[in-house]
Amino acid sequence: MKDNRGREQELFGKLNDFLPDDCTDTLFPAGTDLPHEIDISGLPEGEWVARGVFRMEREIPYSRQYGHRELKDPSSSGELLSFWGGTRRSVYLDLETTGLSGARGAYAFLIGLGFNTEDSFKVVQLFMAGPAWEKNWLWSLESELPEDDYGLVTYNGRAFDLPLLRIRYRLARSAPGWDGRPHMDLLMLARHFYRGRLPSCSLSSIEQRVLGVHRSVDDVPGKEIPGLYTSYLSTSDAAPLRGVFYHNTLDVISMAALQTHIGALAEMRGTTGKDMIRCGDLWNQAKENDKAKAAWSRALDFRGSESEANSKLAEYAKTEGNFGKARELYIEALKNDTSSLVIFENLSKLEEKDEKDLKSALSYAEKALEILGSMADPDDFSLGQKRYELNNRISRLRKKCLEEA
Repeated sequence: MKDNRGREQELFGKLNDFLPDDCTDTLFPAGTDLPHEIDISGLPEGEWVARGVFRMEREIPYSRQYGHRELKDPSSSGELLSFWGGTRRSVYLDLETTGLSGARGAYAFLIGLGFNTEDSFKVVQLFMAGPAWEKNWLWSLESELPEDDYGLVTYNGRAFDLPLLRIRYRLARSAPGWDGRPHMDLLMLARHFYRGRLPSCSLSSIEQRVLGVHRSVDDVPGKEIPGLYTSYLSTSDAAPLRGVFYHNTLDVISMAALQTHIGALAEMRGTTGKDMIRCGDLWNQAKENDKAKAAWSRALDFRGSESEANSKLAEYAKTEGNFGKARELYIEALKNDTSSLVIFENLSKLEEKDEKDLKSALSYAEKALEILGSMADPDDFSLGQKRYELNNRISRLRKKCLEEA
């Protein structure tokens, strides 16, 4: 999987200026009068489906152990996550490419597609024997996709996989049949739940630390894949690529397993307070207010999460106009966290506007300024702006207190 690809995305955007605009032709395989097979050794079990395109298929039963838990049908989790592009019928898509550097010339040579069936998860891989057969490869991809009523699931596909594929279609003067379908990028959801909690949100990190999946020695590190394909083009020996096929297969399976896991978190089946907090934040994004409040409330049951949960509930009470309840919740939050700038700042505002208690408002504002002063970077612009605002608030409240006296 490929992460942190802002530069590559920028290059793709520049390349669009040089691509043909008349991309409406229907894809047809080339070389139909030739045998499908190419003289290549070392390929695993599979079949040639078009000239230069080799297809492999594996089925993994849902009862099979995958990491910490059994692999399950991801259909219901896709439906649950519809706000983020999920669908009940999904196609999980992952590319292996000739590299990220020099993205203008990058192309994919292997695509893994995952399908949820009634009893098993099916992985189909399409291997392109050489760049001359790319149009056949794209045609084969289209042939594997359902006719309608499906969505795509990727991991960082919004930034890399799908833009790259669109470019290859345009060079073939065709338009993707999948364009416009719902698309869920699991990287965004993984970051939502695990940013700041894990050293990295790469798929390999999520596999090991969340799913409990540890790949065997058969796996090939992603950075080595372009070089292996380049060597294969010189030798026509695909045996060293078997580790690449394995790598891609696990990427696809892990996406399905991760979607199921994220679905469980969204159903408030997390095991930590932070899981519940971020579950509430997730539903808050979707304007599902009752679900958001329920998740934040459940976070109160986990030691160490009480302050953040009460603060979230207080923020929501403010949006409902229930300022008295918000004040109570912020005060409750202080029982577990007396160093929160946000809590003291909000209490200062509520005491002034709702309770009309200027002395308490001043006291909370002064405490907020004290906390701000202990923060690490005095030159940080945002902290400087906050310091300016708090000083103004304190000056105004002191003046009001004197006038009231």
